[in-house]
Amino acid sequence: MSRTIHLDIPKDSPLPSFYTAPETTPHSIALALKLGADAALYIQKRSLETLRQETHQEAIAEATAEFDAQLKTTTTKLQADKAKAEEALRAATHRIEAMEASAATIRSLSRQEVKDQFAEILRDKDDQINRLQQTLEKNMDAVSTRVEGLQNSITKTFSSSKEKGAFGETLVEGLLKKAYDCDIQVVAKEAQTADIRMTRGQAVYFWESKNYTRMVSSEEVEKFRRDLRLHPDVAGGILVSLRHGIVGKCRGGDIDVEFLEDGRFILFMSNLLAREDPVFYLQVLRPLFETVEAMARPVKEEAAAVRALEAKGLLITNLLRSHSLGVAKHKNSLVGHRRRMDTMFTEFQGYILESEAQLQTLLRVAMGDDSEQSMIQNEMETYLSPIVFKKERLADCDDRQKEFIKWLLAAAQVGEGVQIELKELIEAARPLFGERAVRAFREDLFQDTAWPKGSRFILGLKWNA
Repeated sequence: MSRTIHLDIPKDSPLPSFYTAPETTPHSIALALKLGADAALYIQKRSLETLRQETHQEAIAEATAEFDAQLKTTTTKLQADKAKAEEALRAATHRIEAMEASAATIRSLSRQEVKDQFAEILRDKDDQINRLQQTLEKNMDAVSTRVEGLQNSITKTFSSSKEKGAFGETLVEGLLKKAYDCDIQVVAKEAQTADIRMTRGQAVYFWESKNYTRMVSSEEVEKFRRDLRLHPDVAGGILVSLRHGIVGKCRGGDIDVEFLEDGRFILFMSNLLAREDPVFYLQVLRPLFETVEAMARPVKEEAAAVRALEAKGLLITNLLRSHSLGVAKHKNSLVGHRRRMDTMFTEFQGYILESEAQLQTLLRVAMGDDSEQSMIQNEMETYLSPIVFKKERLADCDDRQKEFIKWLLAAAQVGEGVQIELKELIEAARPLFGERAVRAFREDLFQDTAWPKGSRFILGLKWNA
């Protein structure tokens, strides 16, 4: 079975003989048409692809040429811009360097100007400080003068010496409370005691204040010594003169010290209120108190003999104190016989001091070491000649008197019908004791018959050959 198709071809296009040959079958014609159609499609497709490729290459070449032209133009422009930018950069660099140099110069000038201004300000401040210091010193001097005048006015305003003394006690009490952390008690109203009692630990000290408009007399000094002797439990005493000196105790720094027969100290302080800082001036005494307290030897509780001796000593001391108080009461009741009672009081006081010295010696023997016991035993056994000396034994004297007697007995010897010149004794003893101390020993050590008052000679002594 076959079918008929109608094909139109161009008139001038030749018809292949294959389609007109008698041997050609419809099947062969169909195959030829199919193959020719496939070939035509393939050729058309290949031609279109080739055409596309050729068109694309041309576009690429055209685009590349256009890009190269634009790139060349852009490159030229960029190089020109680069050259301009480099030139502008060099100009900017030169301007920056010039500005930095100018800034460095300005900074240097600014620093120098600030330094000069600061130095000028410092000079002005120093001048102001100096002027203020001078003004302050003038004001402080004026205030000090006014305060001193006010204190003197207050002192002179008091109608009695009792009021002056009370003012001085209050003043010293306030200074002591500021200077020391210890117990301060005003005991001025008690009989035969000091103005203030200061307790540091186990040690007790007496403070006596004098608010006089004149120098403190030797009678007041002797009275303070007597009060200390009546209180053997007190470690030492301080006599303070607020505005003036103390007779016989005016040394450099307005401070002097002496020791009683039993070794306790008496400190003399003059012109306390004349100090720039009285509280600090009092605080410098702390090493003295600490040394006195550290040297106090504790009694060994294990020693039965020491405890018995201590009990006896306490009993003797209490009896002597009661006896002294009784003597003082008799003295106060016999005011009309002042001279006679003073003589009796001095005599009884001498007995008391002698007994207390003996008691202290016994306690030192009981509590001391072997060398100290040997020395004290030697002093106890050294009897003094009654022709020359008032004291019976060397142990009855205080340390200063012992040194003088030992020196004198080493340089001279006791004898009947002999004498030494007072001038020679003073010249020989001056380097060790001084003339004033040697003359003071006359009343304490020598018999009136051996060294009469006003005499040029001392009887019963002669120099060693």
